[in-house]
Amino acid sequence: MISNSEPLVSIIVPNYNHSPYLNERLNSVFNQTLQDFEVILLDDASDDGSSEILKLYSSNPKVSYCLINKENSGYPFKQWNKGLNLTKGKYIWIAESDDYADLDFLEKMVGFHSKYKDLALVFCQSHRIDSTGRINGSWIKHTSDFQSKIFMEDFIMDGNLFIENYLIHKNVIPNVSGVIFKRDSLQKILPLEIKPYFRLIGDWYYYIQLLCNSKVGFFSEPINYFREHSLSVIARAGRENHRYRIVKMEFLGRKKMMKYISECRPWNLKSIKKAWRIRTEKLNYELIIYRLKKGDILNFMIQFIFNPKFAKHLITNLKNGLIK
Repeated sequence: MISNSEPLVSIIVPNYNHSPYLNERLNSVFNQTLQDFEVILLDDASDDGSSEILKLYSSNPKVSYCLINKENSGYPFKQWNKGLNLTKGKYIWIAESDDYADLDFLEKMVGFHSKYKDLALVFCQSHRIDSTGRINGSWIKHTSDFQSKIFMEDFIMDGNLFIENYLIHKNVIPNVSGVIFKRDSLQKILPLEIKPYFRLIGDWYYYIQLLCNSKVGFFSEPINYFREHSLSVIARAGRENHRYRIVKMEFLGRKKMMKYISECRPWNLKSIKKAWRIRTEKLNYELIIYRLKKGDILNFMIQFIFNPKFAKHLITNLKNGLIK
């Protein structure tokens, strides 16, 4: 167990069935060059031997808690809530169990964080790795559809402007393992709200909450390793048979985001709403077309008659041969 003095950083390691990657993850946590931290180990009723690995590390003096669920909670964000309620550090790192980091990750990220006031979070660029640990590039491509090259360099930005230009369009913070949060900021939104449609986009909503009327920092050096494998959220999201469910989750989630932003009343609310509306209309169109293919003729006809934008979009895509 750690001492009674409060650590600078609280590290939460939530795990579920990631035994092949746990040792690499935990070694990259415990061997950080910045050693002023506590570790909270959580397991969500894994059945792959993960709990035995965690128990081996539980005797490390940095570990303040090692909690193993008897039943799976059903949502990773429930584990986040559990861990966040136990933290004592000024900064928080949610180090997902299938990723890992450079050993100077904390030193660089906390150092960056501490230079500036009012930062709710700082996130870094991440390497893209496969199940074997092979590096397949970085996540810079995830933001390449934005004309700006802002993600090539470090920056500090007003959170409302970051939402308008980037975060309202898509989740440009692809991996929570590459984020250092300020605990005071996180406490303002605890307990984290959990909805059924948050399963794949909950973190995105929490970033929106944290950055509305706040500030964000970006560290451009890739010092986090974001793993893609057959069981990862990214891999499951990319499968075609999950597309409708994912689009529906995003559609519902975006409504929730806009409701929160409207209540926050940022100075650029009008511009954020405009950007939000464009993307949301595209999602709605995709959902309607999917339902039509599944035989929902009535909903399709209602939208075609009473939604001029949908009708125009449909006709354009039919002319261009984009609908089969």
